Amino acid sequence: MYPPIHIKDRQLVFHYILEDHAARQPDKPFVVTRERMLTYAETDALANRTARGFAALGVRKSDRVLMMMPSGIDFLLIWLGLCKIGAMISPVNEAYMGRMLQHQASDAAANLAVISHGYLDRFVEIADALPDLAQVVLYDDGGPAPDIPWTSLPYTDVLSDDPTPLPPVVSYRDPMAIFYTSGTTGPSKGVLYSYAQAHATALQQAQLCDPDDVFYMCAPMFHCGLPHYAGIPLIAGATMALRPRFSGSLFWDDVRHFGVTMTMLMSTMPAYLLAAPERADDENNPLKKVIAILVPKDLEGFKRRFGIEHVATLFNMTEVSTPICSDWNLHDTSTAGRARPGIIAQIVDVNDEPVAVGEVGELVLRTENPWEFSLGYWRNPAKTAEEWRNLWLHTGDLFSVDADGNFYFRDRMKDAIRRRGENISSFEIEREVDAHADVLESAAIAVPADLGEEEVKLVATRRPGADLTAQALADYLDSVLPAYMRPRFIEVRDEELPKTPTGKVRKPELRENAAGAVWDREA
Repeated sequence: MYPPIHIKDRQLVFHYILEDHAARQPDKPFVVTRERMLTYAETDALANRTARGFAALGVRKSDRVLMMMPSGIDFLLIWLGLCKIGAMISPVNEAYMGRMLQHQASDAAANLAVISHGYLDRFVEIADALPDLAQVVLYDDGGPAPDIPWTSLPYTDVLSDDPTPLPPVVSYRDPMAIFYTSGTTGPSKGVLYSYAQAHATALQQAQLCDPDDVFYMCAPMFHCGLPHYAGIPLIAGATMALRPRFSGSLFWDDVRHFGVTMTMLMSTMPAYLLAAPERADDENNPLKKVIAILVPKDLEGFKRRFGIEHVATLFNMTEVSTPICSDWNLHDTSTAGRARPGIIAQIVDVNDEPVAVGEVGELVLRTENPWEFSLGYWRNPAKTAEEWRNLWLHTGDLFSVDADGNFYFRDRMKDAIRRRGENISSFEIEREVDAHADVLESAAIAVPADLGEEEVKLVATRRPGADLTAQALADYLDSVLPAYMRPRFIEVRDEELPKTPTGKVRKPELRENAAGAVWDREA
């Protein structure tokens, strides 16, 4: 007999929750795609086979395993299987190559990697920088593998024939993964992500999910969206429908095909859905619950067009666990929600002193429950100490809070703009720009001013078919923005803005390419 699992581990560790569902509702569908369906019992058995297979390769608790492969059911199974033996996954963005790939792969110092054939050449190019890597599991059949300097075998050979579980070795306090940040403000950092943090990240939204819901995951799995999206239906005992990436053209087909009742939409996803030509059957779909980050400004119009009944929102980052969120009763379309149970949140100045209600400052956080925030940055104690100052986790985000405890995101601290003695929120500019009927998305950035400080540059993407000019957009902004916030430079483009995997605009990239033919208010 295996030793009993501590009750708190049973409640907070995803693969133990999976085992409980497999015992109580073995035949209920857990994960479905267009090609495949697994029940809770089948998912657990395959995760056990995966765990035994990797254990036979010598993978042990606390070992790091790089993963660079397509999102999907097999990604989910490998994650769960490695969790069962206590190994830490370090998933890699499929777009990474060269220095960006080298940074994460070398920093994780993994002995084993799971890699799709199509990405092997990228690893071979940086092989000299990966002295720890010794073994590669080839995920898919991509034909003859290139000559690689590591021992390799196909994933199908890894799977054990034995579907029974190994002895439990994981506690909720243990690190589950190393998720690397998006690197919007510098080189990406490896966040040590615990099992308790994964559970806390998904719990508030799981409480909005009913067991008979079908939750739609349409985000890549190589970041902390993996435990967040997958954790919602898993905690609730619901079903999860999968598409590896968001597709505006296929979204509603999937919703109708799978009977999707709930989903989470990040960043500009709602804008892309609203930008599509209206159809007579737009509201004829089963989707009723949406967690939106960000909330559409015309929320009632969004709900009315698509027949949505409930919308909630949240604020999160890789280092924390949805500390600010809402239920279905949104205070307004601008709020990020309130501090969830177990969270202490303050808005502070540069000296970590609380600011007055309604004033803008940095959001700092604590959790009353242990292990629910990041365990620190992997191999980076200096950055860990920098972020945890005065016993507060510093988010680097500017917020305000009203007298009722509603929090409002104002800007990233490094995206705020200082112009002619005024502090300007790029986020507030973008909200007004995005409200224009012909704008799909936008980004406001700082560019150097001739006489010191900064000027505001706006980059906006037209909606498909729109004929928006920079002058027309400037005229509109003159009617909705105070004079000191009006952009001096405006660039209107048709292509999508560059983004991180979590949908955040890569503003450093826009700043690097700030020069060019743009409309200039002063010219």
